Amino acid sequence: MTNTDEKYAPDRHIPVSYDRYGNPQWHTVTSPPDSSVGICMMVSLRVIPVIFVPGVMGSNLKGIKDKSVKWRMDTKTSALPWFTKDAAYRKQNLNPQAMTVDDGGLLPTTTQQHPDELRRRGWGEVGAYSYAEWLAWLENQLNDVDQARSGLRHQMIGVSMAATKGEEALTRDEVALSYRYRFPVWACGYNWLDDNKASAGLLEKRIQYALDRYRGEGKTCDKVILVTHSMGGLVARYASEVMGLKDSIYGIVHGVMPAIGAAATYRRIKSGTERPGGLVSPKEWASDVVTSGILGANAAANTAVMSGAPGPLQLLPTPEYGNGWLKIQQDGGNGVPALPQHNDPYNEIYTVRGAWWSLIDDQLINPLNTESDPAKRQAQVDRDWVTYAKMMRDNVRLFHQDIAGKYHSNTYAFYGADAGHLAYGNVTWQGGSRWGEAKLTGHRTTDPWQATALDPSEISTTRTVATSVQGPGWKKGVNQGYTISDPDEPGDGTVPKRSGMAPERHVHSLLQVVCGHEPAYRECEPAKHFTVRAIVKIAQAVKGTAMAYPDL
Repeated sequence: MTNTDEKYAPDRHIPVSYDRYGNPQWHTVTSPPDSSVGICMMVSLRVIPVIFVPGVMGSNLKGIKDKSVKWRMDTKTSALPWFTKDAAYRKQNLNPQAMTVDDGGLLPTTTQQHPDELRRRGWGEVGAYSYAEWLAWLENQLNDVDQARSGLRHQMIGVSMAATKGEEALTRDEVALSYRYRFPVWACGYNWLDDNKASAGLLEKRIQYALDRYRGEGKTCDKVILVTHSMGGLVARYASEVMGLKDSIYGIVHGVMPAIGAAATYRRIKSGTERPGGLVSPKEWASDVVTSGILGANAAANTAVMSGAPGPLQLLPTPEYGNGWLKIQQDGGNGVPALPQHNDPYNEIYTVRGAWWSLIDDQLINPLNTESDPAKRQAQVDRDWVTYAKMMRDNVRLFHQDIAGKYHSNTYAFYGADAGHLAYGNVTWQGGSRWGEAKLTGHRTTDPWQATALDPSEISTTRTVATSVQGPGWKKGVNQGYTISDPDEPGDGTVPKRSGMAPERHVHSLLQVVCGHEPAYRECEPAKHFTVRAIVKIAQAVKGTAMAYPDL
C-alpha cells in the first residue's frame, strides 16, 4: 500500500535490474531510519518469448573450414572486405555447404540485460547494423515494468494507426493484461544461403530451446510470438504452417515480407545489385557503389552465389505473383508478349537455358571451372546446370507450393508502398535495333525473345543481341541492344506493393508505411509501434489457456 499521509516519508521506488542469466533483481542501499516503504514492481513468472527472425543476408555467417571467412554485419563497413571479392571467391565461400551461423556478432549496450544473456538469446547471430538498435528498443518497450503507467503501450491506448485493414486501437484492459506477462526478446539467425526449409528447422529448435529454458527455470511458458523481417517471414510461415509449429506460436508479426516474391531478385541476379536512382550527394553515391559491390555488382558475382543458394532463389516471384512481370519493350512502343504466360515462371524463365534474358547464364554458374579442354569444360557446365535446375525444381518450386496462401491464424503485417521507394513490380528490357538497321528491314517485326546474345562480357544492365527479322526481304536479322529498366512500382525499394500487401485476406491487421526495406525496423516509427501493438493484441490469446491467471 502506498503511503500518502504527510507524516510519512514518501515511498522509494526500487527499479528492477537483471543478473547475467536474465533473472530480475532489485538493489537498494541502507538509508537513515524513516517510515518510507520500498516499492518493487513485480516481474512476471509467466513468460512469452518474442523471437525475431531476420531477413536475407541479415544473419551473421562464418566459414565451416576456414573460420576467417565471415559474413558479418556488425557495422555499415564490417562487410567491406566483400567489395573486393570476385565471383570465384564468392562461389567457393558463399554457399550453403561452406558457411554456418556465427553467433559472435556485436551486441547492443542499451538494455538492462547482460551480454551473456543476450548472446544466449541469439542476438549475436543477427547483423547488428540492421537489427541491434531495433532489438534493444523492442526489449525495452516490452519489459518496461517500471513504466506501466507511462510507457509506450500505455501511450498507445485509444490511438489509431489508420491500418489498411483491421484498425483497432489498444484498450486499457489489453495493455493491462500485457503487463502481467514478461516478453523477453530473442533472435534466430539462420544460414540465409540455404533452403528456407532448413532455416525453419533452426527456428523450430530455437522455439523449443526458449520454451524448455523457462520451464526448466520454474516459469510458466507455453508458446512464443514471432516477429519477422523480409525473408524471415517465409521461414516463419514454413515453420508454422508446413512443419506444424503453429500450436507453439501465439501469433506472428511480418514486416516488409515478399509474400509472393520480388522481381528485384531477377534483376539482381541478371544485372547486379542496383543502386538507388535520383540525385544524390557524392558521399551517398560512393556509399551506394560500395554497397552494390558488397552484395554483388554484376551478374557474374551474383550468379556464382545465387545459382547454388536456394534461400535467395526462394525470393523470386511465385505463381501467385501472376503472369507478365518480365517484359521486353522495343523502341517506338512495339511491345511483345511478356513472361510468364502460363503462370509457370520456373519453366518459362528460371530454367530456360541459353536465352539472353533467362534468369541464369550457365557460363556464369561456376567460375571455379577452369578446365582448359573445351569438351571437359562443357561437360562441367552441363553438370552445373543440371544441379541448378534440380535445385530450382526440388527446393524453390516445392517451397513456394508448400507455403502458398498459408499463414498463421493470428497474423499481423506491415508493408511499404511509397513512390519514394520504388521497387520492381515488373522488370522490363528496353531497347531495339542499333545503327539504324530497322530502316534497312522496312521496320519488319522482330522477336527478341528468340535473339542470341552477342557479347558474353555484358554482365551488367545492358545486352547486345542478334535478332531474326520476320517476313520477306533480303535482310534476315538485326543487332539490337537492351537495357534493364528502373524500378516501376511503389514499395520499399525491394518489395513491391503487390507482394507486400498480398497477405491482406489472411491477416487480422495490415498497415501501409513509408519505409526502406532494410531499415524498416530501424528507422520507421509507425512500423515499430505497429509491431508493439500487434504483440499486445496477439498476447490476448492467453485467455482460456494454462498461461491465464485465475481471474481471467
